[in-house]
Amino acid sequence: MNLLKAGGWMRDKQYIALKKKRGFTIIESLIYIFLTTIILVEGINLFVLMYKSYIETLNLTIKYNNCQNFYINLDDIICEGGFDQIIVDDKYILFSKDIKSNDLEKIIKSYEGKIVVKYMRANVTQTINTMLEDIDELEIKKKGKLIYLIIYDKDGKAFIRCI
Repeated sequence: MNLLKAGGWMRDKQYIALKKKRGFTIIESLIYIFLTTIILVEGINLFVLMYKSYIETLNLTIKYNNCQNFYINLDDIICEGGFDQIIVDDKYILFSKDIKSNDLEKIIKSYEGKIVVKYMRANVTQTINTMLEDIDELEIKKKGKLIYLIIYDKDGKAFIRCI
C-alpha cells in the first residue's frame, strides 16, 4: 500500500499521459497556417486600400494648393492697382492702365490647359508667365460689378472665386 501512496505505478501512468500531449497534430498545424494566411491577406488588402486612399488625397491636396496659389497670385496682380480699365470676356480678363503711363497691360487667359498671364506694352507681348497648369477650361462671368472665375480641372471639378 505504501507503494501505491507514494505514486509508484501511478507516476508512470501520468508520465505516459503527459508524453502523448506534446506537439501539434497535422490538422492543427494546417488550421493554424490557413488562419494565419487569411489574416495576412486581409492585412495586405487593407494596407493597399489605405495607400491608394493616401495617394488620391495627396493628389487632391496638390490640386487645391495650386489653385489657392493661383488666386493668391491673382490677388497680387489686382492689388497692384492703378488700373483704368478691366475688360472682361468669356475667356480672358484684361487689366489696363492709361496709355500715358506706359505701364504694362496684363491679360489673364486660358491657353493649352494652362492659365497664363501676358504682360504687354503698347500691344507688344513682353512676357508670358504660367500661373496654373492642368486645367480643362477657364470661364469668366461678369454680373454687375462682380467678376467670377470658374476653373475646371481635368476631373471635372470646378473652383469658383469672385474677384
